[in-house]
Amino acid sequence: MSFLILGLGKTGYAVACYLLHRGERVIATDDHISWESIPGELRNHSCFQFVPPSKLLSFDLSSVEECITSPGFPPHHVLFAFLAEKGIPVVSEIEFATRFITFPLIGVTGSCGKSTTVALIGHILREAQLSVFVGGNFGTALVESLEAQGRWDWGVVELSSFQLERTIKARFHIAAFLNLSPNHLDYHQTLEGYFRAKQKIFENQRRDDIAILNFTCPSWQARLVKNLRAQIVPVTASGRLREGFYVREKAIREAGVSDREILSLGQCSLPGRHNWENLLVAVAVARTVGIDQGPIAQAVESFHGLPHRLEWIGCVNGVHYFNDSKSTTPAATKVAVEAVPGPVILILGGKAKIEDFSELTGVFASGKVKAVIIYGVSRLVVSRFVPSNLSMHLVSSLSEAVEIAKKIAQEGDTVLLSPACTSWDQYKSFEERGEHFRRLVHQVIV
Repeated sequence: MSFLILGLGKTGYAVACYLLHRGERVIATDDHISWESIPGELRNHSCFQFVPPSKLLSFDLSSVEECITSPGFPPHHVLFAFLAEKGIPVVSEIEFATRFITFPLIGVTGSCGKSTTVALIGHILREAQLSVFVGGNFGTALVESLEAQGRWDWGVVELSSFQLERTIKARFHIAAFLNLSPNHLDYHQTLEGYFRAKQKIFENQRRDDIAILNFTCPSWQARLVKNLRAQIVPVTASGRLREGFYVREKAIREAGVSDREILSLGQCSLPGRHNWENLLVAVAVARTVGIDQGPIAQAVESFHGLPHRLEWIGCVNGVHYFNDSKSTTPAATKVAVEAVPGPVILILGGKAKIEDFSELTGVFASGKVKAVIIYGVSRLVVSRFVPSNLSMHLVSSLSEAVEIAKKIAQEGDTVLLSPACTSWDQYKSFEERGEHFRRLVHQVIV
């Protein structure tokens, strides 16, 4: 028997290597690569075969036991209908990996803040001397944890809607749902479809598992609570709770008899109120695992965030530059603008996931945004939502955007790259876009 892998990016490559090491036969396909670009470790393996998608429809797949798909393959791809006709089951790498994992898993999903929260949880657990695998949608494929399975106390996994949609039996002993806002509608078609994929993080939990829900902005949580089997741990950055974790007097408190303070928000260097919510979830996970408040506070104080997520690049002539290339939706950009000091010169653009940028209406009307610079293939789409009384500049490239920002910025301003769009029109990833922004800013600073 053999396995079919859709996509040979980081995830598909890791799955292929794992299967080949186990002596399985692997057939792989990818829309964006050729045989010559496949790493030699795969290309030279006698049990590996690459078939271009155009030829897969006529290829003999009678030996294929299962298909493992990478997150980048959209559900409307022609291969999924073809595989359904053939009766070949399709699962995500997350579903596949969890079949072989024996250590407990902490899963985190949501529209914004997943990577930061996962990294923070991993940092706290490691500082508490626990051995932790950190990965999933963030960084390392979960299947790579199997190479050293015996030494992990916990696995902390970032879970995208793409990965969760094709899970069947994957179980997360602690599962956290951060927030929900319109995202990836080009993939899921509707917000309802997106929500249904996200909620699968709780689907296989048992009564002794933990479900952490963020009630800062209650809306979708009621639907989840009805169907949860796990113990619910609520968190909120607005209001007091009788159980769970909440913010009061600029400190995170654990509800209970004494409502004890776990840590002061001043100990956290992450900017913005939205990071209070990420911090609340991380603290809830750490306390659930059994870590005391002292080690939690020390770990939070030593955590300095992730690249491309409201990353401070530098200051020149009193102008601060922030790299928030990871923000690829209007909701994420709204949060970023609220987090940095104003006045803000906001750089938007790239390739839009959605046509509706009305979520930024309040940001534009707040008076905090001094000017908007929009670059890239979707600049006309985005520009329709910028009010006429706000200074706006349309350019083709990020280089031009930074050049204009440099000219119009004055002492006390903040130049913020928070695109609200993907990078795929001009860059391979948000990381590549963020690195380019860094270089452009450093040229300004020099």
